Amino acid sequence: MEKSVREEESKDHAAWDTRPSKSEEISKRRDTAFTVALGKLLDTHGNIESVMQTGEAFGRGLFAEFIQEKPEEWTMEKWLDATMKNIFDPMGTSFTLAEIENEKARSLMTQCLLHENSEEPHAVSLFTYGCIRGLLLSAFPKGELLMGSTMALGAPVTEFTFKTTASYKDRFERQRVKNLFTTTKKL
Repeated sequence: MEKSVREEESKDHAAWDTRPSKSEEISKRRDTAFTVALGKLLDTHGNIESVMQTGEAFGRGLFAEFIQEKPEEWTMEKWLDATMKNIFDPMGTSFTLAEIENEKARSLMTQCLLHENSEEPHAVSLFTYGCIRGLLLSAFPKGELLMGSTMALGAPVTEFTFKTTASYKDRFERQRVKNLFTTTKKL
């Protein structure tokens, strides 16, 4: 089975790049789920929690449907390979994985078609964060997704750290992300 992640090494470090290949089916589902999230945002008068919840539910649903081969025990590498190949690549989402360890991985999302095609970058970031978090927690219920820079706030990439087990401090990340977009108030 061909891996979805390609490793490139230099003198100083190794990086792994994904190979996106857009699939109409999964892209259409993502667009529909995002439209539902935007509708909920309007119905709840700007409650961004609804966008994150819709994204998380969408991510969990994708995991249940598109990750067919589930190992007895997930590792970060197995999870990354399965989600990149079966979900992110078909959505046309591109990552550079800068660090992969047993308990965590650090990535830079370099392309997100939903972000590129939307006039609601803050909502896209919240939805995408929720979706990836839902995917991660499906394999690692005690894990957490940390977000560094984000395209929605002008960064060229969105930085994510995937953790299989969250520290006490990590457990507040979801609220921190929510607060970040609440204070920017461009939703």
